[in-house]
Amino acid sequence: MSDCYFTLSRFLKWCVSHIIHITPKGKLQYYTGNYDQFVKTKEELEVNQLKQYKKEQDDIKHLKAFINSCGTYANLVRQAKSKQKILDKMYAKGLTEKPQNDKNFQFRFADCERLQGNILAFQNVGFSYDGKLEHALYTSLSLGVDLDSRIALVGPNGAGKSTLLKLMAGDLDPIQGAIRRHIHLSIGRFHQHSVDQLDSDKMVLDFFIDKYAEKKMDQQEWRTQIGKYGISGKVQLMKIKSLSEGMKSRIVFAMIALNHPNLLLLDEPTNHLDIETIDSLADAINHFRGGVVLVSHDFRLIDQVAKEVWVCDNNTVKPWKGSIRSYKKSIIDHINKDHLLEDV
Repeated sequence: MSDCYFTLSRFLKWCVSHIIHITPKGKLQYYTGNYDQFVKTKEELEVNQLKQYKKEQDDIKHLKAFINSCGTYANLVRQAKSKQKILDKMYAKGLTEKPQNDKNFQFRFADCERLQGNILAFQNVGFSYDGKLEHALYTSLSLGVDLDSRIALVGPNGAGKSTLLKLMAGDLDPIQGAIRRHIHLSIGRFHQHSVDQLDSDKMVLDFFIDKYAEKKMDQQEWRTQIGKYGISGKVQLMKIKSLSEGMKSRIVFAMIALNHPNLLLLDEPTNHLDIETIDSLADAINHFRGGVVLVSHDFRLIDQVAKEVWVCDNNTVKPWKGSIRSYKKSIIDHINKDHLLEDV
């Protein structure tokens, strides 16, 4: 059975009829419709609100300018008082607030050492968990990754996408062939157990200061550093165990960046991220100067960052001749074909 690929935005599009939006000021705004309708309505309301805000500010500016120009001239005092009454009524009624964007954050993975050629190469690689070639998950794999690689691994559940990343990282050894890594290769990894490396009983700030003591940065420097990853304010002084999974993921991204990797191996990095953070991650990947190999069920992320799609299936890995969208269409067509055959 093929993987069931969902993005959070698609899930919200298909499954919800009402959305509550928490504004930057902590107010609740209610919207009817799915996620696409929410985005459209929210944008329209903000455009209209901004127009109204600008009009009111212009009116206030002109009214104040006229009042100030009247001075003490008797024939103008009455007009000035009339304009002041208009101003007072505007203030009493309440002015339109300037729309505020949601607090999105941008972050970057640190610059890395530039390496030439393949930084990671599989040479006729075979692998099985029990060491027997007849039970091999992969056989005769030959592939290469360089600093310009932006690869998305796709395929059915159980086909070995995560296993392939573990082979790349050196967690697993092949039973056949060889895996060559550049002598200066530095790998940054994100996987489902990444948050387990965090000391949950420590405050965020203390965790970074203790873990990276060799960097000899003072507390304020650390606060600025980790603030770049959306870990700011009082969150820095909270214990890690009290944080959301999404915030813990941001801590892991900050740790990856601090190690200056030149290859990112990302296994389902969006599982606990909201839509805005997923887009921030995509932006960070696109600005990264090293290579990236990604496993994700989130087609939104893959579509933004992948230059190549590799299909893991039938004990091998093959490049897909097309985009992630064409691969997705092929899955849907295959599922629809199976359903038609079942109905016959």
